[in-house]
Amino acid sequence: MQSLIDLMQIRDSLALDPALLALMQHWLSMFAAKTQATRMQVLSKRQLVSVMHAQASSTDPTFESWPPEVYSILLDYFHQTNPQHACFETNFGKLHVFPLRQSISHKNAILLIQHDDLSSAAVELVEQCLQMFYHYASLIIENERDALTGLLNRKTFDQCVSKILLNDYKPEYRFPLHHYLVIFDIDFFKRINDTYGHLIGDEVLLLLSRLMQASFRDGDLLFRFGGEEFVGVFSCADEQGIVQLLDRFKDTLAAYVFPQVGQVTISIGCAKMALNVLPNTVLEHADEALYFAKEHGRNQICYYEKLLAQGLLKDSIVTGEIELF
Repeated sequence: MQSLIDLMQIRDSLALDPALLALMQHWLSMFAAKTQATRMQVLSKRQLVSVMHAQASSTDPTFESWPPEVYSILLDYFHQTNPQHACFETNFGKLHVFPLRQSISHKNAILLIQHDDLSSAAVELVEQCLQMFYHYASLIIENERDALTGLLNRKTFDQCVSKILLNDYKPEYRFPLHHYLVIFDIDFFKRINDTYGHLIGDEVLLLLSRLMQASFRDGDLLFRFGGEEFVGVFSCADEQGIVQLLDRFKDTLAAYVFPQVGQVTISIGCAKMALNVLPNTVLEHADEALYFAKEHGRNQICYYEKLLAQGLLKDSIVTGEIELF
């Protein structure tokens, strides 16, 4: 019961998946065959694909790898329309796979349990535990989401970014990552509200948020700050990665036609995150880059570090018209 109590005391969504694993380890140690070692992991489709394409020389000590044959099996499992519990015979023993209906950190995730002698009662126990986890996680998510768009809210931003900057939250890639904070601001949004009304304006916000969710990757953190302002936190292997990611989204948005409104453009400011730098400082850097984009034609992406290197910005806080608080 103590492991269950520990789970229910968690209010930080990013800590839920590790707490779920701790709970499962404890329960299975009591109800599964004690002679069998139990190995388990929460794995997302995004992580799976990244591992399958990673260079053999790249390693991440936080990631517990599986034999290559397992990844092929799991990729086929992810492609199922309505996946259920499945048990696979592998060269190293039986692998049980459970769909994870609600993983906070990932859109498509599974629970892997390596165990050669899980009884039907133990499997049922796991499924009941996951059902309980789903309902509890849903309550946490509801508290952390923006009511209109379903994106994460400002309160959650402070928690997530603080963890990233303290190196406490690591997406399980097998190559070095850099984190970037990005502010998205819809161009001339007030004009949309004044011309078409606030209901159409809300529809634009909702459709844009859905477009962002479809365009970016599992594990990318997307927030609505209020009004027409959105913030994203992205992890990329290098600077080229974030440039390609944002360029692709901008092209996708340019090709999208919003009902009644037509084309909507967006200005973007990006800043690189660094360890032990306060979240508000990184946010101000991204805001400076966004302000520069707004003042120099809109509908463009500006990078704080590039503007700094080009002498177009000074390394100080610029107070602009864009209110984030």
